[in-house]
Amino acid sequence: MELLSRVLSIVLFAVAGSIAQTGYSATPPVHFDPAQTPVLPCDDVTKLDFRNLTFQVGPRTFAFHEGVAVNYDGRDGQAGRYSQPDWKAEIEKDSVIQPVPDVVVRFLLIHDVHVTGSGWRYYATGYHCSGGKLQEVIHREGMSLRVERLDSVSIDISLDPLPGKARRKLCSYIWDRSSRKYVLSSTPEHSSVRP
Repeated sequence: MELLSRVLSIVLFAVAGSIAQTGYSATPPVHFDPAQTPVLPCDDVTKLDFRNLTFQVGPRTFAFHEGVAVNYDGRDGQAGRYSQPDWKAEIEKDSVIQPVPDVVVRFLLIHDVHVTGSGWRYYATGYHCSGGKLQEVIHREGMSLRVERLDSVSIDISLDPLPGKARRKLCSYIWDRSSRKYVLSSTPEHSSVRP
């Protein structure tokens, strides 16, 4: 029985180490039902105050107040009485780009830190106004995400797919006129940048 207990402990330790190395958290950030997030009216994306706005970033909802959004790991992301937030997000980059003459995109880089545990996540996202509503036109997230280029030609984002590797994987996104969103460009499969 003692041998079985030791083997089980080793297996659990190995699984936990593997999860930590790949960047997955046993307790992921709280994800809200998109139906809970109001549809945001939008006529001019440059005039929106994202630092004081609740909006959807991919599957995640952030409720920013004075530039900070907090979330809780508890049921439905709700804080218990006197509870300390588990996650704290801040907008690190807020830029306006114009991929084509008739489109203005607001690009945000959000850094979300697990303040009561270990881990963090970056969210690279972009929005524009379409049909009077705010629409997300690019979304990428990851622990090692870094914005390498941000201009009217492309948005280049690099990721570190394997910790300790000398090269980062580069993904280049370009504006697609037909879908009116950013799409992954046909860059070579092994595009990389130095750390």
